[in-house]
Amino acid sequence: DCLIRPVISAMRWLMSMPRLLAALRRFEKPVRSGLPRLIVLSDQSRGYDLGRQLADCPPWAILIERTYGAVPSRRDGYVKQGPLRLATTSARASRRASLDGVHWPEKRLKKRCRSAMAGLIETASAHRGLSIAKARQQGITHILVSVAFPSRSPSAGRPRGPIRLALLQRAFPDCALYALGGITGSTNIRLTRTGL
Repeated sequence: DCLIRPVISAMRWLMSMPRLLAALRRFEKPVRSGLPRLIVLSDQSRGYDLGRQLADCPPWAILIERTYGAVPSRRDGYVKQGPLRLATTSARASRRASLDGVHWPEKRLKKRCRSAMAGLIETASAHRGLSIAKARQQGITHILVSVAFPSRSPSAGRPRGPIRLALLQRAFPDCALYALGGITGSTNIRLTRTGL
């Protein structure tokens, strides 16, 4: 049972990914800063193959590799026209792997060193308005807000829904907020008027 669940979960994801990406085409236009409007999160610990995600991820998106402290995979052999790649790692490790930037989970944001970030794209995760304010104070304006909709993720909390997300975006107009969690071909339609 322990082995079957991750395999079934990965198979469901692989089958739904092409439909979801087709539904997300409306997010192809970049945000004001010029960064993509769509972010895809990779998670090899849950059975998602990074190579497969790179192949499926549209070139007009950002792919964040969740490494959980491990060294990110190098960009060797990776097509330059592909998505921007970020990892949950240090600026030094990101540069060594020839990635485009760093993603800061909410708990690791206090470890950020502003001087080391020159030339790298930065995103952060936030779960409350206070966390968004802290990330903005650190100079990060591209922030993933969770949980948007009900999700099967073990770390998912109570979903916010599109109205609360829209209110957060209105409260932080200088930030590009990204909805995270429970995004499917049908739930993304509810995000079109939120500004996220």
